[in-house]
Amino acid sequence: MKSMKERTPIIISIVSLCLSVTCIVLMITGRPPKSEEVPAETGNDNAAIQYVLYVGTNDKDTYAPKYSQEEAKQIVDDICLKHFEGYTLQEATGCWLDENGITTHEYTLVCYFDGTDEATVHAAADEMITALNQNTILIETTTLDIEYYTGK
Repeated sequence: MKSMKERTPIIISIVSLCLSVTCIVLMITGRPPKSEEVPAETGNDNAAIQYVLYVGTNDKDTYAPKYSQEEAKQIVDDICLKHFEGYTLQEATGCWLDENGITTHEYTLVCYFDGTDEATVHAAADEMITALNQNTILIETTTLDIEYYTGK
């Protein structure tokens, strides 16, 4: 098992990538930073907390896929169905440098949830960590204005 010191470059790379993407989205959309947004509990009917999970699928011990992409997607889908009434699941490719400077690409699943709470998200993440033999799952939390539009 890797020590925290060995994992630090990986964690820093993932966090830096997420922060960069967030900054670009904010620049493009003109949305204010999270600290200036109206929290969901203030009565804004369209405000909601969105949780985004970035779930790598390479085995933490071998850095190689333990499951096919379809099998990994089914595992994550089954866990999401167990914990959430609705979600969006996207496929992505993650990349990081290991402690030896070796580049590793991995099939990654990105899960989006709203209308839930942190405890439920953590329960689902715990199951995913165990099922896919992961060290961590990155969880991003954002306050959004949402609308479930049904047409005119």
